[in-house]
Amino acid sequence: MSLRWNEARASSLVQLGRPRGPERFDFPPYPDSWIQVAWSHELKRGQVKPLKALGRDLVIFRGQDGEARVLDAYCPHLGAHLGVGGTVEGNQIRCPFHGWQFDGGGACTRIDYAGKIPPKAKLGAWTTREVNGMLFVWHDAAGRAPWFELPEVSELGSREWTEPRHYAYTIKTRWREIVENGVDRAHFYALHRYPEPPVLDFSTDGPRFSMTSHVPWKRFGRQVTVRFDISSHGATFQVNRGVGELPFIVLGSQMPIDEETLVHRMTFLVSKKIPFPLRELVVRFVIFSANREFKRDIPIWENKITCPRPVLCDGDGPIGKFRTWARQFNQAEESTQASAG
Repeated sequence: MSLRWNEARASSLVQLGRPRGPERFDFPPYPDSWIQVAWSHELKRGQVKPLKALGRDLVIFRGQDGEARVLDAYCPHLGAHLGVGGTVEGNQIRCPFHGWQFDGGGACTRIDYAGKIPPKAKLGAWTTREVNGMLFVWHDAAGRAPWFELPEVSELGSREWTEPRHYAYTIKTRWREIVENGVDRAHFYALHRYPEPPVLDFSTDGPRFSMTSHVPWKRFGRQVTVRFDISSHGATFQVNRGVGELPFIVLGSQMPIDEETLVHRMTFLVSKKIPFPLRELVVRFVIFSANREFKRDIPIWENKITCPRPVLCDGDGPIGKFRTWARQFNQAEESTQASAG
């Protein structure tokens, strides 16, 4: 299932012109990280789809061996888009215009009407991983090989957890704004109406950060504390576990489409330890609550700018620590831009 933010509705809430262009942000748009480009169930065996991601036109296809592959979209022959009318031949893709075939590494392997394949008949190929029912590509501005891997979420596919349910939003912002939201403890109090800001324990370990959030809440007239265990693996894949009486998991990821737009995907599952008569109600409550609170952030993200040197107070949370951690995912692009300059 997919939900899209209705910009017409948002305009009734926000009357100011939305800030646009690179001046909105103090960090590059495309992080050096694994980027989710689809859920696994969206790409069937033998299927081809066009894809816009990371400021590029790409093509994604699944061979007869079940493996997904991602290539640059345009045929080097005369420029046809392989994702529009292209077909899978075995584990390769065939151009709809003249029938040139390309393997998963981008090399042209067959031209029916030619005796010799030109040496330059190649497409850019993207390193892919399929994990947690998600398809990722590796992006690095300097062309480096992957320098970390993504973890498997063991609860996915377990009989002790519900089947995953999927939601997606297209938002006018960049990846760091959404991930930073989790460490901005004060906004939970002001925007999301928590009784008080949550208590956060934040730590980093290379490309991973871990955070425990203790959230005060009123339930049935009494004050309780709900615990969330949150981790980010690379720039754009997060695992959020609700711990306690109603255990649940929310997986989040961000796919930049272009310099100002991304797709945020969420996957929900709930523990079957919850008694069956209540389980579906809990699933609906978790999904409804998470989507409701997420939508409150969207007009903020779409109309704010990034302050390179924010004026912070002692109650804001580990925003500075988070930004220091996040900088590692744009070092290659910043270095490339500096060299070009």
